[in-house]
Amino acid sequence: MIYPAHILYTDNKKIEIQTVEDHCLKTAYIAAMCLRDIRLDSVAYLAGLVHDMGKYTSDFKAYIEEAVAGKTFNPGSVIHTHGAVKLIMECFHNSDSCISFEDMTAEILAYAAGAHHGLFDCVDQWHHSGFAHRMEWNENLYREAKSNFLRFCANDTELRRCFALAHSQMLPIYQWINSHADDDDRDVYFYLGMLSRLLLSSVIQGDREDTAIFMQQRQILVPKQNISDLWGALLKNVEKKLASFPTQTPIQKARNIISQKCKEAGMLPCGIYRLYVPTGGGKTLGSLRYALAHAEKYQKSRIIFTSPLLSILEQNAAVIRDFLENDHIILEHHSNVVQEKRESGQLDMRELMVESWDAPIIITTLVQLLDTLFSGKTSCVRRFQALSNSILVIDEVQTVPNRMLTLFNLAMNFLSEVCGTTIILCSATQPCFEKAIHPILGKQKQLVPFDQTLWNVFQRTTLLYDGSMRLEQIPNYIQSKLEDTESLLVICNTKHQSSFLYQQLKSESIDCFHLSAAMCIQHRRDALSKIEKALSETKQNHKKVLCISTQIIEAGVDISFGCVIRMVAGMDNAVQAAGRCNRNGEQEGQAPVYLIHCSDEKLNRLPEILAAKTASLQLFSQFQTNPQAFEYSLSSDVAISQYYQNLFGACVEQDYTLPDGTTLFDLLSVNDKFANEFYSETRFGLKQAFHTAGQKFQVLSQETTDIIVPYKEGNSLIMDLVSASAQYDLGLQKEILKKAKLYTVSIYQFQKERLERQGGLVSVMDGCLFALHPEYYDMEIGLTPEPRSMQYLEV
Repeated sequence: MIYPAHILYTDNKKIEIQTVEDHCLKTAYIAAMCLRDIRLDSVAYLAGLVHDMGKYTSDFKAYIEEAVAGKTFNPGSVIHTHGAVKLIMECFHNSDSCISFEDMTAEILAYAAGAHHGLFDCVDQWHHSGFAHRMEWNENLYREAKSNFLRFCANDTELRRCFALAHSQMLPIYQWINSHADDDDRDVYFYLGMLSRLLLSSVIQGDREDTAIFMQQRQILVPKQNISDLWGALLKNVEKKLASFPTQTPIQKARNIISQKCKEAGMLPCGIYRLYVPTGGGKTLGSLRYALAHAEKYQKSRIIFTSPLLSILEQNAAVIRDFLENDHIILEHHSNVVQEKRESGQLDMRELMVESWDAPIIITTLVQLLDTLFSGKTSCVRRFQALSNSILVIDEVQTVPNRMLTLFNLAMNFLSEVCGTTIILCSATQPCFEKAIHPILGKQKQLVPFDQTLWNVFQRTTLLYDGSMRLEQIPNYIQSKLEDTESLLVICNTKHQSSFLYQQLKSESIDCFHLSAAMCIQHRRDALSKIEKALSETKQNHKKVLCISTQIIEAGVDISFGCVIRMVAGMDNAVQAAGRCNRNGEQEGQAPVYLIHCSDEKLNRLPEILAAKTASLQLFSQFQTNPQAFEYSLSSDVAISQYYQNLFGACVEQDYTLPDGTTLFDLLSVNDKFANEFYSETRFGLKQAFHTAGQKFQVLSQETTDIIVPYKEGNSLIMDLVSASAQYDLGLQKEILKKAKLYTVSIYQFQKERLERQGGLVSVMDGCLFALHPEYYDMEIGLTPEPRSMQYLEV
């Protein structure tokens, strides 16, 4: 009898069947390749091999055949994932009380195989064991599945050989965890949870990739050998271009020195490092040069660049693409346009359309990185394996939310020590991670050692706190400052502020521009091009330039204004904002950067900004009392250090506290709230509430949804997605969605609900994604809460 894992109707109505044996073996191969470089390939292979053994039943065969025939069925009516859990635990988990290392290996393998369609809690809120529940799978189904699996896929001898190899690869990791957990059980269990997620990630990658290969009828990709050759060729390209850069001015010479030191640092051993250089010091090119040199020497699998803001990502991506001159190896991932189904026990085919980070160079956002580490969505978990044996460059690392410091720091330790990931923490204002409750292990060395002479070259601005005022008073304040300069940049904390100020100040007498996250990527690119052109022509046409923006412009954007006004937020924001002023030393002396407190702004929906603002205002008071202690400069190292002390001192919550008082750190480690005295299943070691934690985790204070907006080509892309040709063509859908990334805007849940009530959103591709009606998109300020006109988008 043939047991199908997947069935496909091809274009010519031919039926193609992939057997369970074929799918399990190929999934095992792909999973093993994911973790081969960190010597966990045998573990991944076994988890992938058994992951779908529960499909070896006549019930599942009938279920999938009926589904393909178009008959009505319940997607969760036939559960197959419990089979793998029961098989692994029955064969290799022997302890009734004291958990051995072999038992722990069995549990981690069982979790990775059993959670590939959705995380589950090892102990849930009702104090029930996720393992015990799955081991109660129907005995008749289990016997049938096990018998067929041992007959067609892997016999008992092969299974035991695989487990022995897998366990031998796990032992060094257990030893590291025990020696680096500082006698804190929470750290031990957190690292074990990370290990479970890593292995699960490889299984999901193997399962989804092999499924996509079958569904698209393409060949499995054989991993490239000698990847260091690729890195070497790319490094030569970069070196050739850098050699043509001018080095006449002091700033140009300083950037060249910093870049060269970064390349030299590429020879250092793998680990966690800091790249702390002044704003405008050439951080992007320096980190690229370091990464390529390091990747070539240590044969890293990929290089991953992350940025907190899309504006930084766009600028960095443009620089990287220009220097590498090979778009085929670069993947930009900055939005989740595809809306995945939740709580599904089977594969949601839309998962095959999301990014899996399988390119040599990934350029993504901090949100995507943190989701990859902690979100409960299987599409996010899938990417975790891509971090292994990689170089991870985290730009503006100070923007990691304070409440996530424990999760972030421990995850960095795990990536560095277990996954062989080299991590670069980049910032012009390095936060004091070593002062966190759970610090990053060891002292992170600087890629570019501090050099006062080198740093002095970049002193082009002066930070000045200019007091407090209401929003309605700020337009007059801006106009007064505009009288003394040819170009002025105003950076706001909220889209409401930037929209209000833009509407109040735009006039025909000045070139006035607006930038915010309410505009899609392509819209912002177009606006920046216009701003750059206007700045270059100010002296010719004698017309002043004014830009009103949110924080999307304050880092990673190579642009220079004569003066900057920044609404008070964090001091890292202030320093970054200063980097958009007198950037290349166009003015003699130091240009002013004014920090003003908008007294009536509402930041209740932005708690991170509010906490940073409070710490900055505290610094201003301390500075006013004793400026000498801060070297008479708000941007001095002493001042920035005091700011972070203010911030972290006030931020006692670093473990991601939830409304019920528990923390995500607890749920992902010892899980005291659920695995307390009422929990009787002491025969299992893993107690983490992975599912619950994954559901509750979100990077931003509110859940967001990415929508496609009808800016320029965005409208036609929406039409293409709902066309008959794209309806059943997964490859075409992915190609259209790739183009649509430039035309997306991220909205909060309350905005989504309001737009849905007003009819401003339309569901596309059976709820797979959302598109915005044209009347809710303004060509100057982007997404608007109220319709501009009675236009309609037909889909």
